Amino acid sequence: MVTLSSAENVLKDVYLGVIADQINTKTNPLFSKIKRSTRNIVGKEVRVVAPIGINGGIMAGSETSELPEGVDRPYLSFVAPLKNLYGRFEISDKAIRCSSTDVNSFVNLLQDGMDSLLKASIFNLSRMIYGDGTGALATISVATGKTVSISDYVDAVAPGMFVDIYNGETLVASNIMVKDVNKFSKVVALGTLPSGVTLETGYKLYAHNSKDNEIVGLRGIVENSTLYGVNKADYPIMNAMTYTGKTGDAFDEDFVQKIIDELEMNGTSVNFINCSYELKRIYQRYLTLYKKNIEYTTLEDGMKVLTHFGTPIVPTSQLKADECYFLNTNDFAFYELGDWKWLEDESGRVLRQHQSKPAYSATLVKYTELVCQKPNGVAFCKNIPTTIPNA
Repeated sequence: MVTLSSAENVLKDVYLGVIADQINTKTNPLFSKIKRSTRNIVGKEVRVVAPIGINGGIMAGSETSELPEGVDRPYLSFVAPLKNLYGRFEISDKAIRCSSTDVNSFVNLLQDGMDSLLKASIFNLSRMIYGDGTGALATISVATGKTVSISDYVDAVAPGMFVDIYNGETLVASNIMVKDVNKFSKVVALGTLPSGVTLETGYKLYAHNSKDNEIVGLRGIVENSTLYGVNKADYPIMNAMTYTGKTGDAFDEDFVQKIIDELEMNGTSVNFINCSYELKRIYQRYLTLYKKNIEYTTLEDGMKVLTHFGTPIVPTSQLKADECYFLNTNDFAFYELGDWKWLEDESGRVLRQHQSKPAYSATLVKYTELVCQKPNGVAFCKNIPTTIPNA
């Protein structure tokens, strides 16, 4: 007979390892490429020392000149709070009772719940790694009742999500369900709004209860004025290279190589090019037009992608059509207290009954932050022409 105790044992002994491995390896190719570390954790913070130059104690002198000073290599101290990531699995009391005498039915019930939790976790981590840490998902351009048009990209929003709506720093509506997303027209249908709330142009959608609490992803590394407690205005070396496309630019071999060369002259070896699907197709089209061989490689997660002289060009839906990043993934690390765990109470239980409804829930938790030790080794390209050339 299936009991709550046996269900908890299955969650701990069977599903935890599987779901943690799936999240770590299947979230997206960039997530899989970045190393994970439990070092440099001090209390609730990540503290990393990052070099910002070279040893200054080098000179060429005369036979009798004084020797150079033993100047140590300059460093910056990065300090970032660990972010709290949660994922909740819920099962009703009725469902447990209905399947209590049928082990196969109960296993199927748990499997459905785990699949749903895994899918949601992967989606949200995928968007976070490209975000700025604020939890912002989209900006409203036009609002008609509960239906809103989005001014920027809409791929960070998905049906079933719950969002908070802000006007600047003012909360307008909380915990609103996303009922539907049309990615082609960039239209989002929301659930019931509080009485008296009228949505306006410029309002922003945020992941529920996540505002200013998410991992600082690539957009934050590029755009945030303060990064890991360091003011970029005081240390220009903290600024990523940003290139804004202009008329006549084309996302072809020459364009890609130009960005790689500029980073290499700055001491960074690019090993990962992350772009939109539109730019990937444009690059592939240029190779076809000029009768060049299209080379492919298989990434760690099994994804097959084309390459630029061996450097993978990896598409993602989490970037705008005209955007691209050039990275050395060795400059990044996820610092964490440990891998994914079930949140346990004092007695070690992971399944807890809701006080207000007949259901039980288990919460997956991880404490982590993404840190780039060389922000000026990141190149961000935007406004790249997205017209696919004809023969």
